[in-house]
Amino acid sequence: MNEREILLLNSLQNLHLMQKAPKERVVRDLLGLQAQFSRNPQISLFLRASDYAPETWDEGLVKIWSHRGTIHVIDERELGMYLSAAGHTGPLGENYWGITQEQAQKWSPFLQNEVLAGNDTREGMKEACRRAGMDEELLGRVFYGWGGLIKEMCWRGLLACRTGTDKRYLVPEKPVFMDRDEARKELIRRYFDVFGPATVQDCAAFFLWKMTEIRPMLEEILPGLHCTKIDGKTYYHARPLQEEGEIPPCVLAPGFDQLIMGYRDRTRYIDKEHNGKLVNVAGIVFPAVILRGRIRAKWKLDGAKIVVTPFERLLKKDEAAMKREVKAKFGKTVREIVYEQ
Repeated sequence: MNEREILLLNSLQNLHLMQKAPKERVVRDLLGLQAQFSRNPQISLFLRASDYAPETWDEGLVKIWSHRGTIHVIDERELGMYLSAAGHTGPLGENYWGITQEQAQKWSPFLQNEVLAGNDTREGMKEACRRAGMDEELLGRVFYGWGGLIKEMCWRGLLACRTGTDKRYLVPEKPVFMDRDEARKELIRRYFDVFGPATVQDCAAFFLWKMTEIRPMLEEILPGLHCTKIDGKTYYHARPLQEEGEIPPCVLAPGFDQLIMGYRDRTRYIDKEHNGKLVNVAGIVFPAVILRGRIRAKWKLDGAKIVVTPFERLLKKDEAAMKREVKAKFGKTVREIVYEQ
């Protein structure tokens, strides 16, 4: 295997795209499941989890604004660690949304009680606030689409989002908070354990943390890791590097997958000329088809068919490999593969 293939092989194995693992381990290892689009976490677990069941796939999971400042699905039991790493563990106070400390402290218990009573939808909570006398100006700030008091409460573990598409909430078990840097160190350790081999630049880009913020943590963690030089770059990994094996002829990865999001340098799985076809100008990361060790197409599930958009002319053996992989993963639920330009 060449060096690029070695990097990809280790990533595919560690990120559970070659062999399935229990759901709990998958969610932990991937450091949450990216959830800008609500179906992505479910598809990710469908492709990866050995105990996946459509009726119960999200049991024990919650949706939060995580370490990247973006939406992730995580294990509820680890809520305190992720919130601590984000640094939003202090008491509710006057905030960016123009909500005073007095208002926040008055209305946050009210909202929690509504959710505990079963009124857990955004619209239902909003209507309850109206009935309780909240004026329209404050209502707009509490339920502001990009945050508001709801987001402030989620940042502190007073509420959490359910995994579905209908904007429902729950009151989680009281999270156990940690020192921010200790929480970040734990996430960095996990990153190099699972995403490694990776560079320090890959790590910082994945978490969207400034290098100046995490350099002291890296200086503490990196000496305990394996270190490998590849093509002039220094890669770190907690697990021994596997240098022999076979990359599957076809691998399907969901949208916003951790394989794609996990590395600043994407040359281990995609050619530079195809980057703009996988990630568009709006930052949407499409589901990827890895063929012969390179991302050569994107795909989407459309009812009982999979629609594939190739980035280049596919070989007959690529199409055959894709057909086998779709059958192995989806069985009879997908009846055909449709190709479009």
